[in-house]
Amino acid sequence: MSNIIRISLNKNVKDIYLLFWSIFLPLAVLIGLSYFNIGISDNTLFGILTISIFFYCCTTNSFSVFAQRKRGVFDLLTITPFSLWKYLSSITLSQTIIACIVSTILVTIENSLFNIGMSVLQIVLFIPLFFLGSAIFTLLGFCLSAIPKNEGQLSITSNLVMIPLLLCSSVFLNLSNTPKLVQWISWINPVEWLQNGYRSVISSSLPSYLISIVVLLIFLAVFLVISKKSFQTKEK
Repeated sequence: MSNIIRISLNKNVKDIYLLFWSIFLPLAVLIGLSYFNIGISDNTLFGILTISIFFYCCTTNSFSVFAQRKRGVFDLLTITPFSLWKYLSSITLSQTIIACIVSTILVTIENSLFNIGMSVLQIVLFIPLFFLGSAIFTLLGFCLSAIPKNEGQLSITSNLVMIPLLLCSSVFLNLSNTPKLVQWISWINPVEWLQNGYRSVISSSLPSYLISIVVLLIFLAVFLVISKKSFQTKEK
């Protein structure tokens, strides 16, 4: 398991998609917003971090896993003593480690550029949220890779999932002004629970922070089971 994590880490740090989607693009957006002094809410500001995590952990991972499925990598895995649980955990952990490091750097830059005034402790409290969000989106990428038959369909599928997740959250909208249906969907939306966790850190609300952590852990368990089932169904 440790070997897979190490190999995956070495591969991921050289990934051009990581450099673009998770580092260069969000960094350019943050610098642009700061330079032109564009007013932006904290929800949207921290939402940039969530979008960065989603693009790398879900979108990039779904294409990588889809390519492996087509090459029959997972067919070979079924005849080895290495369990699917361990493989999923290894890939998820390696993706999550990198996403956490990148997101922590970005939130530190945000804190400096926009004078948010977060303490070191508050930045540290963001890390568990980054970890859970990255793991959830990585597992979601595994699930999405089982649905389409080609890369074009996968691109459409990932967009059809991403857009509702973002629109039914407080990244761009004030949910109190949205229809009841959108507010209800936000309760089962991992993106919104990430946003709630961010707000809890800023407002120093420990109960709300812990609730967000617990709910995200539930999402993590659910997506872990679904992602494993997606492999079993696909291989049958």
